Amino acid sequence: MEEVLYRYFREEMTADEKAEVETWRNTSPENQQLFDETKLMFLDLKGLSYYRNVAQQQVDQSWEKFKEDHKIRPIHEAPVRSFTFLRYAASIVVVIAAAIGVYFYQNQVEEVTLASTADIRELSLPDGSLISLNENARIEYMEPFQNNERRVKLTGEAYFEVAKVQKQPFVVEVGDTEIRVLGTKFYINRPGTNQLSVQVEEGRVLISHNDLHQIVDSGQTLTLDLQTNQLTETEDVTGKSSFWKTRKLVFMVTSLDEVVDVVNEAYDSSIQLQGSTEGCALTVTFDNETFENVLEIITSTLNYELIEDQGSYILKGDGCQ
Repeated sequence: MEEVLYRYFREEMTADEKAEVETWRNTSPENQQLFDETKLMFLDLKGLSYYRNVAQQQVDQSWEKFKEDHKIRPIHEAPVRSFTFLRYAASIVVVIAAAIGVYFYQNQVEEVTLASTADIRELSLPDGSLISLNENARIEYMEPFQNNERRVKLTGEAYFEVAKVQKQPFVVEVGDTEIRVLGTKFYINRPGTNQLSVQVEEGRVLISHNDLHQIVDSGQTLTLDLQTNQLTETEDVTGKSSFWKTRKLVFMVTSLDEVVDVVNEAYDSSIQLQGSTEGCALTVTFDNETFENVLEIITSTLNYELIEDQGSYILKGDGCQ
């Protein structure tokens, strides 16, 4: 992006390209900040270039005046050496100043690490993209983004709502796998060392792993086996994979056995079934419900008995015939 902005400040863009930069600048406060910082750096470098030219002219003019005042002729070696020394001195000043400028610019780039612990963490990136980190997840990225792309490294599980920035793709690294997008909403989960799951809520993404390149469209959930390089499309009608973010579960004539399995995974609970579950099914939506309310709804709907035993729960019944 810095390269694009330098072209903008040097007035080397067409009217359409300038309009595109100005639209990008007004998209978010972070973009405006990057614009202002790059402009400041541009002006500093421009000023340094001007100083270099002026300094050289002043050295030349001062030396000519010195020769004239002291009636020094070109054949004298001592003044020539002095003149050479002055030129070198001026060059050294300019080189040092330029090195300081480059050092200052390079040290504006820093590696940022953001992590969540026991809670979900919501955060915003400099480009305006929003990320939700599930428990014990972490992202790393360079600020500002480098090489005309927005690249982050993910460890764990996260939800991305990527701001659309033309000609600057957003890339998520998860180990040896890359997920590349322009602007979309999606989940990434790596539940184990050998699996990676991508669920696209809006737009599309491109998964790349070794020689595999697969587009995932909106509404799709693909699971990648990292050992065999095989992709499997899965369906999550209950919403359990995204429950940590949405806090919503949907059951449509779902058997009690499956309901219990899903609730146990979603709420990290330990519910066991006792007796018969024949004919028992639920059609219900749990939207931001507490675990206690979920148990109450299940037991009252199916007329089951709830037994609590030292943090474990037993649902006891005789079926729903």
